[in-house]
Amino acid sequence: MNVFTLKYIFNTVKLLILILLLFSKTSFASDLTQLFSNLKNASDHEIAMKYEKKIWHYWHNDGSNEKNNAMMKKCLNYLDNGALKISLDCFITLKKIEKNWAEPINKIATIKFLLGDYDGSLKDIKLTLLKEPRHFGAIAGSVQINIILKKYDRAIKDLDRLKEIHPHISILSIRPFILKLLKNSSI
Repeated sequence: MNVFTLKYIFNTVKLLILILLLFSKTSFASDLTQLFSNLKNASDHEIAMKYEKKIWHYWHNDGSNEKNNAMMKKCLNYLDNGALKISLDCFITLKKIEKNWAEPINKIATIKFLLGDYDGSLKDIKLTLLKEPRHFGAIAGSVQINIILKKYDRAIKDLDRLKEIHPHISILSIRPFILKLLKNSSI
């Protein structure tokens, strides 16, 4: 074989790999859309929780490569073990590497919430929702922060949005309580 033939074969293989990667990402996005549809139409809480778990698994493994998915697991491990500063730094690094991945940003919002930085958390929630508008975890976080900040009308709007995405999410049960707070705050 001459050099020209080898280059042609090499470029053809690269093109095939690229096509496969594009189709696999499209397939994953399609799978996620189906999971959200199943979540929305789940007949009960137990079934909905199975779909929720699958969606979280997808979000935690949606990096552009295995190295970044492994880094996500490392960051999650720090967070799970209460190492907030280390996990925050880890997720910030991952966010810089994976600019289109919503989950590192969502985790940054979570940590800021845990540290009491509610405004910072809300900013990161907005960024998360720009990348994944159906992110029920981010929206639920917004509900909690808006209750703390006594923005009850915003909390109700977020709950309404959540109900459209995840009708069985537990936080929806606090709606009557928030309505009562809203009513009492307007008196």
